[in-house]
Amino acid sequence: MFDRRTILAGATASLAFSTRLAGQTLPPQGFATPAGTSPFAPDIFRERRRRVMEVLKDGVTVVYGAGPVESAAAVAPPFVQDGDFAWLTGIVDEPGAVLVMAPAERTVREWLLLPSRDQEAERWEVERLPLGTELERRTGFARVARSAGLGSLVTTLAERSKTLHFLGPIVSASAPVPQALELYGKVMQRVPGVSIKDESGLLPSLRIVKEPRELELIRKATTATARGHIAAMKQARPGMTERQLKAILEDGFRAGGGEGLAYDSIVATGRNAASLHYTGGGGVIGSNDLILIDAAASVGGYACDVTRTFPASGRFTPEQRASYELVLAAQTAAVARLKAGVYYEDLVEAAKDVFRKAGRVDDFTHGLGHLVGLDVHDVGDMSKPLPAGAVITVEPGLYVQSDNYGIRIEDLYLITQNGSQRLSEGVPRTVEEIEAAMGR
Repeated sequence: MFDRRTILAGATASLAFSTRLAGQTLPPQGFATPAGTSPFAPDIFRERRRRVMEVLKDGVTVVYGAGPVESAAAVAPPFVQDGDFAWLTGIVDEPGAVLVMAPAERTVREWLLLPSRDQEAERWEVERLPLGTELERRTGFARVARSAGLGSLVTTLAERSKTLHFLGPIVSASAPVPQALELYGKVMQRVPGVSIKDESGLLPSLRIVKEPRELELIRKATTATARGHIAAMKQARPGMTERQLKAILEDGFRAGGGEGLAYDSIVATGRNAASLHYTGGGGVIGSNDLILIDAAASVGGYACDVTRTFPASGRFTPEQRASYELVLAAQTAAVARLKAGVYYEDLVEAAKDVFRKAGRVDDFTHGLGHLVGLDVHDVGDMSKPLPAGAVITVEPGLYVQSDNYGIRIEDLYLITQNGSQRLSEGVPRTVEEIEAAMGR
């Protein structure tokens, strides 16, 4: 029980805090984090959360954002938000954030929890907003609190609901236990009768079908990507290093409206192109080399993914042309089957059949493609029929280190009800288109 002095002291402290908050000058829009929701307005993300809660119906679910970047470098690399958390909240600049949803609660059904401020750290990194109405306005959440209260909040909600929904991800037995499962285990030890329900397939099933606004950003990313690839084709010369060509490529992305890289660019010449995820840059382009570029821009956080292979000389030799057109034929065979309801494994077999008939299937050493969206390798169950609205790469290749080459052709496709649309059609692809673009 509180005595009179306690009540008065509490009231005085609250008044003093309110006075300080009212008197402080908050950073204007564009300064301090979270800057807001990206790349869409808060109501878009609120609607996505509503859809998730409509499916769950009851219980509690916790979704963790990515943690702080750990680096020994003087300046840490850029923070990249977890894809599920970004899709649900639009908060992409707050490490350590947590989302809690409780669909059956009477009034408040969602909470955003952020780490406590460290004003000394903010002098070195970035200013962060205090709790209050400005933070709520920017994020679109009516309830924003500090993550120190996560355990007690989830325990209280679990006492009422008795169900903890796990939205993923499922990881291997040797990987660290996902934070949500670790938290759920602690709650179950303290609240009798609580159980965990696996809902790890829910977010992938929602995210795999792209909204029109998402497709618009992916199209912008492919436009920027085309600008970079064409610039690289036009300016590539024997004697140039891979690193020099990469600079031309990425300058083209920016000139075309790209806001970032969808992934670290791969520029590989000659023998280096036979290593699938080559990361070097010191190779010198030879006059008879094939150059493989696997690189793409991003816009609004949405990725693109394109690979092209072209001759340093500007003209394919007969042998290079034969291998290149075999890879293109494999891609064409797979794309001919691409439509809503197709199984990914059937696309793989269609491409492999082309290589088998040519006696080259052993030179095709990787998967045929992957989904693309917020993550360049986006979520979605590819063991099930692929739905209309999914965006996928088709990227067959041939790799022969002993002959000093690797060839990959990768395009981005939007699956439609009766077929597909090549989103990366602005990037020269056929032998004739590439040679014309190079203009030698």
